Amino acid sequence: MNLKTCLASTGSAVLGMALPYAQSAETSSIRTEAATGPATNAFARAASGNGATVIVARRSKLWTTTDGSSWTLYSSGTRCLLYDVAYGNGVFVTVGNEGTLLTSPDGVCWTGRNSGTDERLRGITFGNGLFVAVGYEGTVITSKDGVRWTSQSSRTTERLQMVAYDRGTFVAVGWRCVILTSTKGTRWTLRSSGFSERLEDEIASRGGSCIAFDTCRIKDNFRKKFV
Repeated sequence: MNLKTCLASTGSAVLGMALPYAQSAETSSIRTEAATGPATNAFARAASGNGATVIVARRSKLWTTTDGSSWTLYSSGTRCLLYDVAYGNGVFVTVGNEGTLLTSPDGVCWTGRNSGTDERLRGITFGNGLFVAVGYEGTVITSKDGVRWTSQSSRTTERLQMVAYDRGTFVAVGWRCVILTSTKGTRWTLRSSGFSERLEDEIASRGGSCIAFDTCRIKDNFRKKFV
């Protein structure tokens, strides 16, 4: 599952130059500026695979490490902010604004892919052999390889902010406390949350149940068990 990650690490300085805006399937591997690691960014989300960990934190660049302590900051090749990242079937996939979707086999070289949508993508996860990404206007797209994507009906037009997979079920959450579940990622069911706040910051697994958090409202002890 993709959980918001706080990693207290520092990285070595790497210098380079930023790439121009790119939505085509061009590959970027240019390293940029001094990388100090994502330790202080509260919005960081991480994925690990193939001996590497990749972190995105609402920037157009990505942090990558192979040892958990030395971080390198890479350009993604896009100016769009990146919000989430997942790993599965030998590939990293990251998503962001204006339908931005990139893939990489190693967290270093990134290739732009056609997501089939211009909506802002906010979350992505991998489970049961399938990538599922979600975003504004109830957007749900799925892919087995991270390259070819299919739009799915979510039965909502709310802004979906996060998605996770655990114990055979995909769970997506968003504004107005929208909660969706699916076992295959293709047919989605709306669930009643009993709240009206927006859900967006974290989905975690606790004792076999998924729990959605909105840390912007944590002072109200907002938690809703929905699976």
